[in-house]
Amino acid sequence: MPKVPDARRAGRAAVNALRTLLERHNHIVQEVDGQNDFGEDLHVTFTENGEVAGDLVKIQVKGGRSWRRADGYAVPVGDHGDTWANGNIPVLCVVHDPDTGGLYWVNATKELRSARRDGEVLKTITISPNEQLADNSIVDFVAEVRHYLSLYRGNRVIQAQLGETAGVEFGPSDIVQHHVNVYGEDLIFWQRRGEGFATLLHSDLDWYPQHFGPEHFHPGGRPGLLPRAPGVAQTILNTAEAHWLEACIDAAQWAREPAAGEPPLHTNIDARDNYVARRIEHRLWIEPDALTRAIQKVRTDTTADHELITTLRELESDAEADAEALSTPWREMSEKARRLVTFYLVKEVRVGSPSLPIDEQFRIVWRCPRPTAEYGFGARIGQPSTRRLVNRELVLAFQLRPGDRIFWLSRYGNERGRTVSAVWDSEDTPGAVCVLFDQLMLGDTFWPEERFVRKVSAKTR
Repeated sequence: MPKVPDARRAGRAAVNALRTLLERHNHIVQEVDGQNDFGEDLHVTFTENGEVAGDLVKIQVKGGRSWRRADGYAVPVGDHGDTWANGNIPVLCVVHDPDTGGLYWVNATKELRSARRDGEVLKTITISPNEQLADNSIVDFVAEVRHYLSLYRGNRVIQAQLGETAGVEFGPSDIVQHHVNVYGEDLIFWQRRGEGFATLLHSDLDWYPQHFGPEHFHPGGRPGLLPRAPGVAQTILNTAEAHWLEACIDAAQWAREPAAGEPPLHTNIDARDNYVARRIEHRLWIEPDALTRAIQKVRTDTTADHELITTLRELESDAEADAEALSTPWREMSEKARRLVTFYLVKEVRVGSPSLPIDEQFRIVWRCPRPTAEYGFGARIGQPSTRRLVNRELVLAFQLRPGDRIFWLSRYGNERGRTVSAVWDSEDTPGAVCVLFDQLMLGDTFWPEERFVRKVSAKTR
C-alpha cells in the first residue's frame, strides 16, 4: 500500500495545530490549496470582539525537526524573497516543533525588508525560541501583527498617492521618501532597486524628473553658483532640503547595488531620454555653434550613407519643425523639432548596465566630438583671476569663446594672460565646461558659473 511521507504528516500536523489555535480565538483561517502553495499555507483574517476586523495576513507554516537550530528555528527563503518582502500583504513564518508541540513565529516581511535596508539578502529567516505562539500570547501576537499591517498598508497608500500626484508609478521594492519645504512645495526622493542613480521629483519644477547620483550632490555649494548654496545637479536647495536629501542618499546607498538572486533590472528608458535631452540643452548653451557644425557634419556623412539620407529627409520634410530647430531655444521647441536637433547632434547613445552611475550608464557619441581630452578639477594649478581693471569685464566660464583673452593667477598669486583656444561641454564631467588655453594638449574643467575677467576688445567697447 502507498505510504504517506513523514514530511507531509509533519506539515499537516503543523497546519492543523496553528489553525486550531487561531480558530479557538475566533479568527478566520483559510487554507491555501497545496497545488497553489507559493510560499503561503494560510490566509488569516483577524477578528475583534467577534467582528471581522478586515486585517489579513499570509502565513507560511513549517513542521518537523528539520527546522530546529541551536539558537531556535530557521525557515529558508528560497524563491519567495521578493514576494514575501514586496507583496501587497505581509507574510509570517510559523514553525511547529513536534517534540514540544510549540508554535514559533516571525514576521518574514519585516525581517527581509530590514535586512535589505542594511544591504543584506537573507537566505534563511531565524525564529527566536522566545517568540512562541500559544493561548497566553495570542492577544499580544494579534496586536503586534495588526499594528504592523496598519503601518505597511499606510505606507503603500501614501506611496500610491505620491505617485498619482507626481504622475509616476512606484514599484513595490522602490525606496520613496517625501519632504515638504517651508514654502509648501513637495519633494520626492525615488530610488529603484539596483539602479545606479536616484530621481528627485519637485512640485515647483512641474515634477520634471531629475536623475542624479551622489556625485551630483553638492551640500556645501558649487563654485560660482551661489556662495555656499547647496544643490543637486542644476537645482539649488535650501539647508533643510539639503539635509533631507543627504539622509535619503545615505539611506539608499545599499539599494543602488544589484540585488543578488533577483532578475536583472531593465534600462530606464525615461531616464535615458531625459539624460540625452539635458545633455543636448547644456551643449547648446555652452557651444552656441554646435548645431551649425553638426548640420555640416551630417551633410558630409549623408553623401555615403543612404540610410542616413532617408532618415534626414523624413525629419526635414516638416518645414515648420525644420525652421523651429534652427531658431528656437531647446526648452521651447516642439517634439518634432527636438527629434531633428537630436538627430543632428547625436550619432548614437551607448547604454551600459542599469547599476552604473548615470553618466557611465548612458554614453553619448556626438557627431562632432570634443577637440581634445580633458583635465579634471583636481589637475588645476592656480585659478582664474577676477581682478577688475580698465579694459576688463567679468564673465562666467560658459560665456567664454575662442579668441578671448583671460587672466590667470598662479599658485603664488602672479597674474598672466592666456588665450582661449576652444570651449566645449565636458564629456568627462557632464554639466561642466572645458576650456583649452594657448593651444595646449588638454582642456581645463570648470563649473559653468565660475568667474573670469576677460580683456575687452575695441570692437566690444
